Amino acid sequence: EMKLLVDFHYSDFWADPGKQQPPKAWQHYSLSEKTAAIRDDTTNSLQAFADAGITVSMVQVGNETTGGFCGEWTPEGQYTLMAAAAKAIREFDPTIQIAVHYTNPEKGGYATFARWLQEYHVDYDIFASSYYPAWHGTPENLSAQLKAVADGYGKQVMVAETAWDHISYDANTTGAYPYSVQGQADAIRDVVQTVHSIGGIGVFYWEPAWIELPNTSWEERAALWERYGTGWASSYAGEYDPEDAGKYYGGSACVKQALFDEKGYPLESLMTFQSVRTG
Repeated sequence: EMKLLVDFHYSDFWADPGKQQPPKAWQHYSLSEKTAAIRDDTTNSLQAFADAGITVSMVQVGNETTGGFCGEWTPEGQYTLMAAAAKAIREFDPTIQIAVHYTNPEKGGYATFARWLQEYHVDYDIFASSYYPAWHGTPENLSAQLKAVADGYGKQVMVAETAWDHISYDANTTGAYPYSVQGQADAIRDVVQTVHSIGGIGVFYWEPAWIELPNTSWEERAALWERYGTGWASSYAGEYDPEDAGKYYGGSACVKQALFDEKGYPLESLMTFQSVRTG
């Protein structure tokens, strides 16, 4: 049976450390109104999954909530909402595991986030981190950051996002690993080893299936991106996120990180996930 992790961004668009806009319908809500809305939205969403016959095994409360959450940028606002979402999940189905998600382990601070989660009574099971070797420091630092939470607060830990490029368009570019299929496999293996070494529960790869469109002209591909909303975003996303998606829509910055080639065939690096189980 394949288990499902549902990641609620609680936004009309992507959420990350720089983008934690609330849904447009909630923009003018007070904190108490938003708390009620996030509780009801979480419950209704989980009910919709259940009605469709889908078993949800884990729910992630927010995406990369390092700097804020759903339009709240103070600890009180952020963690009040996160506590409401977690409570709704627990009341809906106590068997669902609850994860919280942060990023930028190279900046430290995971123990501080865990302390705030405790102070504001956020009920969760798993503390998750993004870890991209190109940006997020050494595996040793990732290990130290997650271990501080696991040991200090008794939580499970995992990596919710990781990736590495399987190809480089610039032969002069260097990184922590070669930009090749083998380099991609090595990066995955090392992240899994790091998490496993501290008793972590797993690693998620993002985004393995975001492959390139056929090698046609830029204009033809741009028309497909706009028509079908593929890639990073269409121009319509500017209504939600004018400073980022509204300017840089179309295409994807992640196609080189895919675990499939441009024709959709799996790369050998995809087998790394099986190999780490068998040795």
